[in-house]
This record gives sequence, C-alpha cells and structure tokens, in this order.
Amino acid sequence: MSSQPEISVVIPVHNEEGSVEELARQLQAILPADHEILFVDDGSSDSTWNRLEGLHQPGRIRLVKFRSRQGKSAALMAGFARTRAPVVFTLDGDLQDDPAEIPAFLSKLNEGFDLVSGWKRVRRDPWHKVIPSRVFNFVMRKATGLSLHDMNCGFKCYRGELARSLRIYGDQHRFIPVFAAHHGYSLAEIEVRHHPRRHGRSKYGVSRLAKGFLDLGTVLLRTRFSGRPAHAFGFAALACLVGSGSLAALALTRVFHRPLALPAIGLAAVLCVVASVFLAAGWLAEVQLHGISSRSESHDPEIEEARD
Repeated sequence: MSSQPEISVVIPVHNEEGSVEELARQLQAILPADHEILFVDDGSSDSTWNRLEGLHQPGRIRLVKFRSRQGKSAALMAGFARTRAPVVFTLDGDLQDDPAEIPAFLSKLNEGFDLVSGWKRVRRDPWHKVIPSRVFNFVMRKATGLSLHDMNCGFKCYRGELARSLRIYGDQHRFIPVFAAHHGYSLAEIEVRHHPRRHGRSKYGVSRLAKGFLDLGTVLLRTRFSGRPAHAFGFAALACLVGSGSLAALALTRVFHRPLALPAIGLAAVLCVVASVFLAAGWLAEVQLHGISSRSESHDPEIEEARD
C-alpha cells in the first residue's frame, strides 16, 4: 500500500454478480503492472460482494461496501477518496464499457487535458434508455455551453487531483464535466465502443430524465450562478411575471370566454406570488453568499501564484 500506482480504476457496482470477475480479468489484461482497481459495492442484494471478496488482492484489487444503496455519486466519492494514482479511470461494472479503450483515453489525456470523457456514439441499449439520454444531453449542451455529446458516460479518465477534488452528491455524477469546467479544468471527448448488456438488468430508466432536469437547477446554481444566485432566481421570477401579465391581459381583453376568465386571473395572481417568492429567495441567497464571503479569509484556492 506504500507505493503509488500508475493508474487507479474506480468501479461502482450494484447487483452485478455476473460481471465483476470478467471485468477484473479484462482490466488486469490491459492495465500496466502497477495499478489498483477499487470496486465500490453500492448495497448489492445478490452475491456481488461474495464475488468481489474472491477477487480481493490487498493493494491491487481493493473493495468498499455500502450497507445500503447510496447511489452512484456516493459510490464514486468513496472510490475517489481512496485512489492514490495520478490518473484515475471510472467505468461501469456491467461490461458495456470496453477496457481496451484505456490506451486511447491515456493518449488523449497526455495531450494536456484534465478530464477525458467517453462518447457512446453507437449505443447498445434499448430505446427507453437511448432517447432520454439524447434529450438530456441536448438540454445540457444548451444550458451549460459544454459541447460534449455524452455528458453522462460513465467511462472517463481524470487527473488524480481533479477526481479527488470533486464534491458531488445525489445524482450529480451526471454533471461531473460541468463542475470540472467551472473550476478551470480542460475537457476532451473520445468515441468509445459500447457493448450490449450480457448480465443482470439496467438500474436506470426513464425516471432519471426527470431527476436530471431537477438536478440541473442545483448544478447551475453551483456553477454558472455561484457568485450571483439572485440572477438565477430573477430569471425564474421574470418568467412567472411574463406569464402572469399575459394571462391577465388575455382575461381582461375577453380573449378567454367568461368561464375561463376567472381561472386565468386566479392563475395570474398565483404566478405573481410565485415570482415574489423567487425574488425573495434570490435576495436571501445573495445576502447569505456575500455575508459568508465578507467573513472568510482572503484566500482563493483557484489562484496559482509563481514563487519569487
């Protein structure tokens, strides 16, 4: 455990008893001699943990177990915190990611990038996973300005310091490139092969699309609007006010028939109240943010200064 490996691989798994042994074999066939593989068992209810215990090699194949399911973000954080290498890989435990792509990731990383993300251009998944993923990635590109095609691809290569600096929770693993770009790290993307699932079943469905859009608001507050949260709430308030004014105007000019006029005016009033709530929340966020900033020390970890 004292020597530093060249590469750390973090693999979150949940009920992947049919895949972990084959995945470990494929990884060890492609990785350099000095490596470590960290399997994080996210509360599996099958025999995944028993299979992992059979693979355990101190300092080489390391194991972490959650007593109950905590989610992929928590599993990644647990794995990242225990990595020791200057280069960290993540991939899923279902054998759909191909370890043979690792040299291509390393080649791209050596061009000077800090994070290289995979792009499953040809995806071997059912339509109810492919379509929501494409919708999500399209919205993410528009909302964040990042040009990645497959933001949520689990096959990624990181500089070790970037991986160990991440602070994610809930389902925010989908937004790792957004957080990395926000903190000034450079990103690249390469196409990767994607294989059909051979064992078990997918842990994600259409519902994750709704979760992703809900998390997007939090992510934008943590990145684009981190220094000016009132602007984010202000945009929402403005949208509510525009909707309220439009409904009121249509009702008062009798564009709506009489049975619809009163409900339209009622909805306009509700939107006004919601807009007020958004504005108040934005002001409170600004006060909280700048109150904390004024009490903190004048130290910015994002700034590097050359020594004289």
